[in-house]
Amino acid sequence: MSRPAPLWRAARALCAAVMLAAGPVLGQDGATPVPATAASTKADEYQLRVGVRSYARPFAYRSETMVDVLTAVTPGPLAAQRYTGYIVRMCDAVLTEMLLDQTGPGSLLFDKVEVVDIDMVMEAMGEDRPDSRFALLQPPTDPSKVFEPRIDILCDPATITNARRIGLIISPPIYLTGVSYVSKTDVPPPIRQDKESGCPEIGRDSNDVSFYFGLVGHTSSARSGVQAFLTANEMPQYRDALNGYLRDEDTCKLRGNQEAVLTDFLRERNLTHEGSVLLFPSHKAAAQAFCRGEIVHYIGDREIILHNVSAIPGCSFSNGDRTFTADRYAIFGRLDYDADQERALRVAKFFEILSQKIVSHPSIIDQSFYDTFHPTAPTRTLDIFFRSVRGAP
Repeated sequence: MSRPAPLWRAARALCAAVMLAAGPVLGQDGATPVPATAASTKADEYQLRVGVRSYARPFAYRSETMVDVLTAVTPGPLAAQRYTGYIVRMCDAVLTEMLLDQTGPGSLLFDKVEVVDIDMVMEAMGEDRPDSRFALLQPPTDPSKVFEPRIDILCDPATITNARRIGLIISPPIYLTGVSYVSKTDVPPPIRQDKESGCPEIGRDSNDVSFYFGLVGHTSSARSGVQAFLTANEMPQYRDALNGYLRDEDTCKLRGNQEAVLTDFLRERNLTHEGSVLLFPSHKAAAQAFCRGEIVHYIGDREIILHNVSAIPGCSFSNGDRTFTADRYAIFGRLDYDADQERALRVAKFFEILSQKIVSHPSIIDQSFYDTFHPTAPTRTLDIFFRSVRGAP
């Protein structure tokens, strides 16, 4: 029986039929966007462009030192720039293996891998929608946008959803998590008790505002997580306020100078809100506001919210021991290639190696978990998930 051709070889015939939409790229420092007009007249200097995150602990983040980065294996191009975390470690291991093979098609050089910090790009764009990072894998929808770099691979905690299955390469599931919440334990009693109204608690000045809920806007947990709370009848005292948020209805009616106080509060922090829910551009900002008492309940994927609040000294909280959804993370890749067949082969080869490393022994998911979470062992649910993905050890 003949052996099937590797994925990266099969991609040779496929990539010629897929439409390529040329987009602007990043500068050589990996952080300075280059206008589309300049990019169109300059040849691409990089063989592969990988998107990572600064503030998505423990899955993808940039460490202050190399202590969190170094492991028993040789650091790859992501670790060399101090990017680490459960998912980044996987990507780095695959990239390192690709660097070792300089003979076949789709070969890769260390200094030809550009690391794109998605959080820094979003800050430069003034963009407050974290889900827009997926736009960096797609052809630009607005040719007038100059800050829209194209990436080839997205290495961050991204949940598999129906919308994200369209037009992208998706790895096998690599982690199982769920939406949870933590609650502030030292928030003073509320000024009013009408939780059903959805109004934030407002004191005498702009530093005395407290929202019932805070989350990172436009992530998968923003709506599915809140809906899961309602289905489980969790915190029924907030049911009307949360239903209003899901329906995009603001049931809060502020009185007197309270509206001006709230406006000043949001302007000073460059934040938005929907009823009783305060929306943040990143988990780092949300955790800081939670620990300051500006939100009472912080919602998000369990490991991410726990790591972010635990990293802030003196921040007291409760809960976080239960999840209300079952979300699977994956690594996503760009698919629309035509003129640049070599780049298409590299992306296909990346996902082929990743799939092999997941089912090999020891599995890359076990090694990444140990390097990231040691000495914490996976929960029983997570251990069963790992076994279902990579098989029994």
